Amino acid sequence: MAITICVGNYKGGVGKTKNNILNAYEIAKTGKKCLVIDLDPQGNSTTVLIRTKKAHSSDVFSFDKTLMTAVKEDNLSGLEVEIVHNLYLLPSYIDFANYTTFLDLQYGIVEESHPDFNSITQKKITHLAKLLQPLKEKYDYIFIDVPPTKSYITDSAVMASDYVLIVLQTQELSLDGATMYLQDLQNLSQIYGGDFEICGVLPVLMDGNASLDQFVLENAAEVFGEENIFEHKVPNMARLKRFDNTGIVENDRHDLRVIEFYKDVANELVNRIDYFEKEKMHG
Repeated sequence: MAITICVGNYKGGVGKTKNNILNAYEIAKTGKKCLVIDLDPQGNSTTVLIRTKKAHSSDVFSFDKTLMTAVKEDNLSGLEVEIVHNLYLLPSYIDFANYTTFLDLQYGIVEESHPDFNSITQKKITHLAKLLQPLKEKYDYIFIDVPPTKSYITDSAVMASDYVLIVLQTQELSLDGATMYLQDLQNLSQIYGGDFEICGVLPVLMDGNASLDQFVLENAAEVFGEENIFEHKVPNMARLKRFDNTGIVENDRHDLRVIEFYKDVANELVNRIDYFEKEKMHG
């Protein structure tokens, strides 16, 4: 049964997508079967991973049907695309922006003051978890990429996950976004019975402003707890940005520096999850 990880923050442009796919890429190299599910209608994970596929093989990629079509058909199986050995993608497309409307049509719309509001919301935000169940049987790890805003899409991803990884860029707005996200996670757990753990906060350092980095990291440690901040902090690496255009490649020493670094990040992520998994077994 796959361990499912949602990667989030309510601030855009913090490196959520990149960290999501690079962790999946690295864990896949250790022999674990990984799936990246792209729930962002902008499809950034899809774009970078399809470019990765093209860089590593001559196979031609084509969409047979979109994720939204599969949701309407109540079956996500068979949509996965193999990117490299052990790494698969469930691609997104712009029509996934209609997912909220789909849920409203399926379960109805009521005001927050309505007595059935929580029970209807519960049905909406757990619909995806049911759809993902057959896929969980096929993989070791599933990584879910989501848009950087609160919506039924982001709530659904959390409710379908065992773990949440918060990506935090060392700037005040990113910390604000992460703090708001934490409050929402607490609500999803307390009100809707979300059964997930926050497996850590991964800092992405801003460019060359050590005092600001340090200030935000200290504040983050107060909000999330020192023990929840990853030991590995993602430095500003130009090559990381280039992967947007090339896909993930391992062609020269600059590529390999990024790849080597993410091997350590992925290792820390797995160790953190293993710690929680052992706690569950003994708990």
